[in-house]
Amino acid sequence: MRKKLSNKIICITFLFFVSILFPCVSYSKMEVSLRNAELYYKMGVTYFDKGDHDQAILYFNKALEMNPSYAEAYFIRGRVFSNKKEYDQAISNYAKAIDLNPKYVDAYNNRGFIYNQKGEYSKALSDFNKALEIDPRHIAAYMNRGITYSLMEQYDQAIDEYSQAIEINPRFAAPYYNRGAVYRKWGKFNHAISDYTKALEMDPKHFMAYNNRGVVYGIIGKYEEAISDFSKAIEINPTYVDAYSNRGMTHCQEGEYDEALSDFSRIIEIIPKDGMGYFYRGIAYHLMEEYEKCLIDMKRAKFLGYPIPLNFLALIESSQ
Repeated sequence: MRKKLSNKIICITFLFFVSILFPCVSYSKMEVSLRNAELYYKMGVTYFDKGDHDQAILYFNKALEMNPSYAEAYFIRGRVFSNKKEYDQAISNYAKAIDLNPKYVDAYNNRGFIYNQKGEYSKALSDFNKALEIDPRHIAAYMNRGITYSLMEQYDQAIDEYSQAIEINPRFAAPYYNRGAVYRKWGKFNHAISDYTKALEMDPKHFMAYNNRGVVYGIIGKYEEAISDFSKAIEINPTYVDAYSNRGMTHCQEGEYDEALSDFSRIIEIIPKDGMGYFYRGIAYHLMEEYEKCLIDMKRAKFLGYPIPLNFLALIESSQ
């Protein structure tokens, strides 16, 4: 009898430990859907990071079937549509994310960015204003609002926005770079140079800052400094065709045509199916009075779809 009782105690004890180590978990259908939604969401993010936008959308769609209140899934799907330049779809997704989470500051900021792309500046400003109402230190919203004001040619307000971003983070290169671009448009060239220089202090590999500072140096007639900046931009990014075209044109202004031809030929090597290099090389040949070579390059540029000024080909032909 005692042996049977002992066996029962052992059996009960064993079952007790099994229940602790391997608890029997049962989830409701809603819990299962939410867990599946998160799995599909993570897969969507993985494909988005890999640049496979169509596959990402399929997984976000599935996540939202499982959990229609998944604000983050709407937000990231909005980013995917934005990358695909399907702007109306992007706006719709950001709007849904905002409906689900009225404090979703990044959704307001991103939707405002899309409105900028569509040229709907009042709607863009409304979204950036809302983002900054929620988070007064949201640098991206200040930056984007600055872009909007710049596109509207309200340069003083654009400057204020970038200055606000700099005040929040003085070590961030982007607002100095953008403010420099506004000063350049505004014709305040010394201010532009100062801001591009500051951007380069923050980010010495900012090849576009070198290029744009070079453009400003060229405008004010400092060609040696301009060529130095274009060369630095090319050193950092050897396939940056804008720096080659700018350096080549500066060489032309200095009468250094061999160097100019070298730069324009390099553009052709980098983007052979684009007419840009042929167009600029044609200009160099025209300045050298080598009209036959100029005409060949200009015709090639036109064939490749590069916009040639009206009647320019006829003018070259008449020069021969």
